[in-house]
Amino acid sequence: MKSSKLFPETLLRQVRIFLAMCLLTVLAAPGVGASPRLSETEAGREVMVNYIIHFAHHIQWPIEAFNGTAAPFRVCLIGDDQIRKPLWARLKHQSIDGRRASVETLAHGELRRARDCQVLLLLALPRADQLEIIGALQYFPVLTMSDSPRFAATGGMVEFAGSGGNVSLRLNKTMLERAELKTGTSLFRLTRHVP
Repeated sequence: MKSSKLFPETLLRQVRIFLAMCLLTVLAAPGVGASPRLSETEAGREVMVNYIIHFAHHIQWPIEAFNGTAAPFRVCLIGDDQIRKPLWARLKHQSIDGRRASVETLAHGELRRARDCQVLLLLALPRADQLEIIGALQYFPVLTMSDSPRFAATGGMVEFAGSGGNVSLRLNKTMLERAELKTGTSLFRLTRHVP
């Protein structure tokens, strides 16, 4: 802008500073322009529950993944546990491979207990915590799942990508094989692979 008698230079500079501050405020505001994660909405949690159950029925765990023939099929959560209630509502009367299902919430530091889970959901955790957990479990038969961006690309096994009606799954086949989890072909029709 060019200064004039109506707009002295100091006023123009103040307007520019004000506009720059407004722009920075909008750009720095958390969540502006970002879609909520799937686990942050009731509808999203319901979609996740459906897929978790689908995966539980279509992946084969090695027999060593269970502590005996009467051991339950354990679905565990670390982080935000808003999905616990709808997950338990669906699983409490189901069996998976002839085993009763259980849903448990674990604390971040309970990695030994996490090794006994068949499915581990990592929700709303800082990236560093996720990476630590994924690294500690990478050779154990524990299916790791999350709706965090780039989860599958950074070593997780199943990533729920998108929000609302646009949901896709990203599958890290390398990590599934490393954990000796066998997948049925029906899973691959639902997912996109990451290298």
